[in-house]
Amino acid sequence: YIIKFTKDELGYEYIKPEEFSKFRDLESEYIVTSLLERAVGKLNSDASESEIANVVREVKKIDTNDGFLRALREGINLMNPETRQMQDYKLLDFENPENNHFVVTNQFYFEGDTENIRPDILIFVNGLPLVDIEAKSPTASEGVSFENGIDQIKRYEKVARKLFIPNCFNISSDGL
Repeated sequence: YIIKFTKDELGYEYIKPEEFSKFRDLESEYIVTSLLERAVGKLNSDASESEIANVVREVKKIDTNDGFLRALREGINLMNPETRQMQDYKLLDFENPENNHFVVTNQFYFEGDTENIRPDILIFVNGLPLVDIEAKSPTASEGVSFENGIDQIKRYEKVARKLFIPNCFNISSDGL
């Protein structure tokens, strides 16, 4: 239901896990480079291919959640090679959200630090995994609830830390 809602009601693109895996060379990659490059080019229309590559390179260097949130809000500040002035390159368009590329996928296999994980649903915006959704079925078992999803997210944050560097929030649902 969550995937159907994001597709039908919010207009997100759904990419099946087997297709989504083709966007990454390694299962430990959490940024979808091709989607990020396309978004940076679209949101910074006068940026050259070299500038786009530099922005993506700088994004990949960010190693804290605070740093990522700052980059999402303020952009990546780099020297413009033509003007020799510092310039902010946007990663997200907050004023016109329709300029962003929203993708939802499920069963995203990720090679973590100490354990491999498979979040139920991930939402990517411009190639960045910003939302993890753990969807527990209310009919699966009497003992399964959204609290199990919260525990699972906490475990994922410990064993696959990199996936949660760009994370903005997590959701746990039991469908009720």
